[in-house]
Amino acid sequence: MRTPRKRFWTGMLTLGDEPYQPSPPFKGAGWEAVLAPQRKTPPTIHNGQEIVLIAGSWATAQRALDLIHGCHTLAWGDPDVVEIHLIANSDEEPDWMDDDERKALLTKTYATSDFPLACAIGARVSRRRRWVYAVAKYKFSLSLYSVHHVDQEPWKSPHLAISSFPGDHVMFAHAIISAYSVVEDLGLTVRASFKKPSQIDGKWNPKVKADLERRLSESGVDVSETILWLARGGKRRIENHRPVPAGSKAPWSAWIVRDTEIPIVDAIAYSEWLRSCVASHSVKDLTPALSPYDVINVQHVARRLLLESLGFWRWQQKERNRTKKSTVPTGARGNTPAVP
Repeated sequence: MRTPRKRFWTGMLTLGDEPYQPSPPFKGAGWEAVLAPQRKTPPTIHNGQEIVLIAGSWATAQRALDLIHGCHTLAWGDPDVVEIHLIANSDEEPDWMDDDERKALLTKTYATSDFPLACAIGARVSRRRRWVYAVAKYKFSLSLYSVHHVDQEPWKSPHLAISSFPGDHVMFAHAIISAYSVVEDLGLTVRASFKKPSQIDGKWNPKVKADLERRLSESGVDVSETILWLARGGKRRIENHRPVPAGSKAPWSAWIVRDTEIPIVDAIAYSEWLRSCVASHSVKDLTPALSPYDVINVQHVARRLLLESLGFWRWQQKERNRTKKSTVPTGARGNTPAVP
């Protein structure tokens, strides 16, 4: 007999009529997410709606809620400003709470943009275990250490220098390890061996590179598109040991800002080297030279590969372009630019 499905509130509130968002329902593996009117009167947000999960059990609903939250972190690339732990709930569940505790959850809401997008990503992620764990690992990496995008802006933030504290080096190392594990779950690592090294005379082994590019393309990753690699301050011991791959300077690069656009295969290879030869296993001579930018770069590689493999890399940008094209009058396509 099929287990009857129940409705669970999440406390996640949308910000009114957001443009360029997927439409519900969002059907995941064993659960479904829909949008419902806010329970609070008067409403907290004009036209805001709460995400409601439909599932056979509280545990299934809570796993779905955790996944959606992780996918929101993935979509934004930033951690929550304050620590958030949402609990799926109904009038009777979770049963480990009493009635007053469950009622108190009504006041614990979380409102921000892109929750419908997070639901759509979560529904797709839920179909494969390796994707589910990849999202959890990415979120875990950011919980260990992360830098908000605004603090990565060269005009906004001071240079993030190397720390002199061992505890920070350990934190950086494990953030890199968990972020690179996302790449491993996607099967997009450099496949090399003693007999088939990744480099020959300091350059890519063509067979190893071609194999990686093939797997990336089959996963939906555009290998012709570069990825931004942050490099700030003077060259460090890590870079002296293995220089950052050559690429095109970012337009804002100047003085201590040495950001470059490099091929995605080079970014994966460098991330793997940072994980294997600097961050993992016993402490190495280069471990104290790890910087916040090493963590940022590996996390960005993981995020780009995961979102692009899922079909959600630059999703909203593509949706804006699609919407603009759909507003062009019939017969006005051809070389006529889309109506803005």
